[in-house]
This record gives sequence, structure tokens and C-alpha cells, in this order.
Amino acid sequence: MSNNEILFFPCKWEELLPYIEEYIKSNKITVDSFWEGHVIESNHYKMMICDEIVGFFAIHKNNTITLFNVFVPYANQAQELFARVKKYESVTNAMVPTGDEFFISHCFDNFSKIEKQAYFAIYTEKELPKERKKALNLRIADIDKDCETLKLCGDFLDGIIKQLRDGATFIEIYIVEYDENIVGFGVIDYGRVLKDVSSIGMYVCEKYRQQGIASNILEHLKQICTEKGYRVFSGCWYYNHNSKKSMESAGAYSKTRLIRFCF
Repeated sequence: MSNNEILFFPCKWEELLPYIEEYIKSNKITVDSFWEGHVIESNHYKMMICDEIVGFFAIHKNNTITLFNVFVPYANQAQELFARVKKYESVTNAMVPTGDEFFISHCFDNFSKIEKQAYFAIYTEKELPKERKKALNLRIADIDKDCETLKLCGDFLDGIIKQLRDGATFIEIYIVEYDENIVGFGVIDYGRVLKDVSSIGMYVCEKYRQQGIASNILEHLKQICTEKGYRVFSGCWYYNHNSKKSMESAGAYSKTRLIRFCF
């Protein structure tokens, strides 16, 4: 074995977090809680030469590469390293935000199919026009006391409620009322990779849809996060056109897409 050979070793998420945070910030990559959840739940690996970390990658559920980066002094070996990563575990695809130029460029080298996954949006200070604003009331849900109320959104909140029951402190669920009626729900997911970022999302009960409730919920959530000093992001499935319109109405714009590359 050469002393200059780059080897892969499994590692804990916490060991890579400082490198990932610096990589995302320095490259100004837009990500949201959906991406973050997949990355944190992945199997994590460090690339090493002797005792030096020279890069990292992560694989979600044995088949999806969610992170790939090689530090600049060794980046000339990145194509060879990415080819090796693709043979790890049972990899069949990679999920990449389009702002990650390094990762996405290596996916472009050799793929069989591209699938559009999601929009990632950044919120601006732009507000809803006064005539479209609604006096909503938002209160933080208690998952035990409000369990029956939370069922009004079907299984939309199931994963989030499970996280809260498991002790998650980075998520808040809001019950949204308008004219004394429960019209929907809001979610704030505070960043675990980028500590100054929050991701927001909403659900509108069926009978109150197409009435501007969604964009108003997002506007209120944006205000809550901004007042706490967070930058505000959100995302939606690529083909959820109504959610995209609601985000844009609440002052968001998307410069980033989440793409799945199949190999």
C-alpha cells in the first residue's frame, strides 16, 4: 500500500459536521431540512491519507450518495475517488443540490438518467400585498394535548411527530387558526448543519385551500424565524406547482433544484 493512497473509513456524523458546514457556507450552497435530514441519516465516510482527512462522502440507505467532496490539494484525484464511491455499499444514484458545483460536476461525468426532485427556495424581505394578508393566529402545538387536532392533516405530520416524540428539539409544529377555525399547520425546522438557517413548511386543510391561506402561513412563519435571527429557506417537490406558487407569494425565490442522478 502506498503512503499516498487515499483510503475510506466510516465515521460518525459529528466528525464531519465542521467540514460539511464550512463546505456549504464557503460555496454558498442552498439546502433545506429535506436535504439535511437525508444527509444526517446517511452513512458517513472520511477520505484519509495517513492521519489526514482529505475529503468525505455520505450514502443514504445504502444506495444514494448525498455528500461528496475532496479538499483542494487532492481534488485532481476526485474523478477516480468518485468512481470508487459509486462502487461502495449498493449505490445506484446520487441526490445533489444544483448549487454544489463540485459534486454535481462529477455526477455529470457518467449517469444514465436525471430526475428532478425539488425546488429549494430562499425568502426575501418582500411581503404579501396588504389586501392579501390575513389575520392568522399561530400557536405551537403540544403533540400530546393536540393529538386529535393534528390528525386533521392526515399523515402529513407523522414523521415530524415521531421526531418530536424521540426528543427532537429543532422542530416546531404550529396550529393555524383563522376566524376561530383551524385552517392548517405550519412547521419550522431549525438547521442542524447551518445553525443560522431555518426551513419552513405548511399544510392547509382541504376546505380552506385556494384562499391564500398557504402563503399567509409561510409569511407568518418567515416572520417568526426572521425575528429570531434566522435566514429562512423552504422546499417543495418539483411538481407541486401550488406549493411553489405559495412560496413565491410569500417572498421566496428558487435558484436551486435538487436533482437525482441515476448511474
